[in-house]
Amino acid sequence: MTSNQKDIQQLPEYTIELPMEPYLKQWVINQFGGPAVSFPKNSVENHILEIFLIRIPHFTRRAEPSEETLTILLPHFKYKDVRQFNYMPKAGMYTLHKCIRSRFIIDLWNDLHTFGHIGKMKQDVIWAWMESHGIDMTDTNWNTIAKLYMRKRQVYLVQVWREKQKKVKNSQLEPPKNEQC
Repeated sequence: MTSNQKDIQQLPEYTIELPMEPYLKQWVINQFGGPAVSFPKNSVENHILEIFLIRIPHFTRRAEPSEETLTILLPHFKYKDVRQFNYMPKAGMYTLHKCIRSRFIIDLWNDLHTFGHIGKMKQDVIWAWMESHGIDMTDTNWNTIAKLYMRKRQVYLVQVWREKQKKVKNSQLEPPKNEQC
């Protein structure tokens, strides 16, 4: 082990507090461990952290952990020392939140889109999905997740419809093939 690796292992852990909706916070903790979350090496989230972390401005106080925030452990970056660069400005918070929310929607869609039009069964499927992903079983969480799923499904259905219309239009434009015996 090199002396640089020993120094990194002895560094105290630095964190940031990211404001987040309860269902999303619970999902992140379930996906990446908790109560303080550490994202995988070379993940998009870590790249966002590396880009946006700055030195803490002298006029700013560090946010305290609360029920409305997600505690994120800052990884050690090669070119940015987290002992000095451990503050995330609002633009970075917004970008990181959007990235996590996008990952959530992708996970939700990948797990549920195979059910197609699930109608009345939707309620049970979403409850089961929430349970398997560590999200509290509340009506507020269910309504939020159901709306996210239905919006994503609507976008998907419009895309499928457009593809079908494009194929129909293209098939009408093609001249009939002359078959020779």
